[in-house]
Amino acid sequence: MYQLFLFFILYLFLIVNYLISEAYRMLVAQLSSVYEKREASNIADIIFEDAFSIPDPATSQRFLKDSDYDSLINIKDELLLLRPWQYVLGQADFYGLKFSVNENVLIPRPETEELVHIIVKRFKDQPVEILDIGTGSGCIAISLKHNLIHATVSGIDVCEESLHIARKNALNNNTPVLFRQLDILKERESKKMPSYDIIVSNPPYIQHNEKHLMSQQVLKFEPEGALFVTNNDPLQFYKVIADFALMHLNNNGRIYFEINAFFGPQVLLMLQNKGFLNCQLLSDMYGNNRIALATFNNES
Repeated sequence: MYQLFLFFILYLFLIVNYLISEAYRMLVAQLSSVYEKREASNIADIIFEDAFSIPDPATSQRFLKDSDYDSLINIKDELLLLRPWQYVLGQADFYGLKFSVNENVLIPRPETEELVHIIVKRFKDQPVEILDIGTGSGCIAISLKHNLIHATVSGIDVCEESLHIARKNALNNNTPVLFRQLDILKERESKKMPSYDIIVSNPPYIQHNEKHLMSQQVLKFEPEGALFVTNNDPLQFYKVIADFALMHLNNNGRIYFEINAFFGPQVLLMLQNKGFLNCQLLSDMYGNNRIALATFNNES
């Protein structure tokens, strides 16, 4: 009798959770064990809309298909391991576009959208040549080209797996961007590059001693090589890219960096010492130093 009762309870549990609203509540409840309630609800909303094309799941009285329910259980199991939902779904939103992502590339951040927006506003309708250094998923390069239709945009990265994702994203977004493999730290390779009007980069800038400030989601799943500087020098890539820019920016060309919020003044001073003009720091939506920009003038 006891076994029959357990079977009946299990049967009711499965039937109830096939209802979309109940499945949604189940997902939120289980995610709340590892996320704050608001974040758990936001993630659940995204999962239902992006994975199953179900808006407003909390109020839906429709039923999930068996296959969707099975997929939901698999997704839930991955999320409970703290794997970012973008990697679980294999996609992320950035500047109004969809980008494929996996553990070979960083997940695009809202702060980086601000960097793109500044460039789009400044160079709308201008036929500029743009280079994105350390392109990763290609989100910066592709978003710039998508919105600056007269621009010519290229992206470079040291990681061929990242470039495979970037090329896929350019194709999926019907946006022509030239991607190539190149290690910006190797001057012999980089000095053969042409000149540009804009150089933009969101390079690795986190010191290893900052790991304790970062979430386990980032540390466990996002590519370490795209996050951390190898020699614990937070300006490592900025110095190299600035030197590259001195040789490869056209006159009055501009350089744009996303930066470590703790080292904004140091980045600015480095650019000034190398002879760049109009050096500025801009804050992100949270009030942190996030963007450094400067102008190159070979007549100065």
